[in-house]
Amino acid sequence: MVWIYYIGAAIFIIIGVLVGRKLKENRSTGGRRRRQKDMYISTNLPPNLGLRDEIAYKQTIQRLEASFQTHFHIHAEDKLELRMQQEHPHMSKLEYQWKLLELKRYFIMASLLKQVPMFSEQVDQLWHEMLMFTRSYADFCTEFMGAMVHHEPAVTRSDTPGARAWFDWVYCQLFEFTPYSSAIWGDFFRYPLSGDVQKLIVQGERSELVNQLFHARRTQEEPETAQVVTYLIEQLQRSANLNEKELSLEKTGSGTSNVALLMASAMVYYSIQDESTYEMHMESLEQDVFPREKGSSSSSSCSSSSSCYADHSSDHHSHSSGDSDSSSGSSSSDSSCSSSSCSSCGGGGD
Repeated sequence: MVWIYYIGAAIFIIIGVLVGRKLKENRSTGGRRRRQKDMYISTNLPPNLGLRDEIAYKQTIQRLEASFQTHFHIHAEDKLELRMQQEHPHMSKLEYQWKLLELKRYFIMASLLKQVPMFSEQVDQLWHEMLMFTRSYADFCTEFMGAMVHHEPAVTRSDTPGARAWFDWVYCQLFEFTPYSSAIWGDFFRYPLSGDVQKLIVQGERSELVNQLFHARRTQEEPETAQVVTYLIEQLQRSANLNEKELSLEKTGSGTSNVALLMASAMVYYSIQDESTYEMHMESLEQDVFPREKGSSSSSSCSSSSSCYADHSSDHHSHSSGDSDSSSGSSSSDSSCSSSSCSSCGGGGD
């Protein structure tokens, strides 16, 4: 009879531990999940992943979409979405769609750049589940860009500020901001370009820029990739050669849809001119461009607000990274990247 008592006590303890753990998990994530679910209300997903009109990369995007359709849809059902519903039942359909859009944008950047660190735990979450379909994922990558996009753990912006600055600049050149871009990726334009990248922009020739920063093989093999890389290099050098007067003219002549491009130009200019005063100049520029949003705050609120940079959305006025399921859309994991390099981890190609 004694052994029955001990077995019963052990079962009771195990049940208590499991129930307590579940209650603790619900308390710590329940409210956050509710905010996260309610946050995604826009159904206006942009066509062509929100690619800017001046970027001639639509064929590659169409190839990505066709490859995803082929390898991740079965009988008109998205098997990645079904897996997300099973593994993350609190994620709404709209939340999945917006985060999938950002994951696809990440793949597009990986097809252009030498390396692309992953700066969002939220996007990385989808990527992890996508990798569970090992054969489908490999076929998707091969069909889309001719090589595997290798996974690396999400990294933090503060640990890799130079890499994050380069990510911000390229993202802004390629894509229009959505109501959720900053909520998913975290603040934009918070850090100056690394010294290595600054030196390449000022002193490097086109071939050196391509080899150090971009996907050299695809630039050689894909005319569309080469065209976009040439455009990006021209924009980099144009921003680096601006002066204060020209930057001021860009500011006064900038429409709402070009605000992010203005901030990106300023990021390059102030990184190269005087990195030590970068934050002061960028905050001053935000005060000028967004006087109503900024008010008297000294913090970089527009960097963390999607409403400041969203280009073509009528319902972006109330969304910010404060409702994200992580404080900045980035990871707390350790990084293998250094702040002076943007080519040591993440997706991309040689």
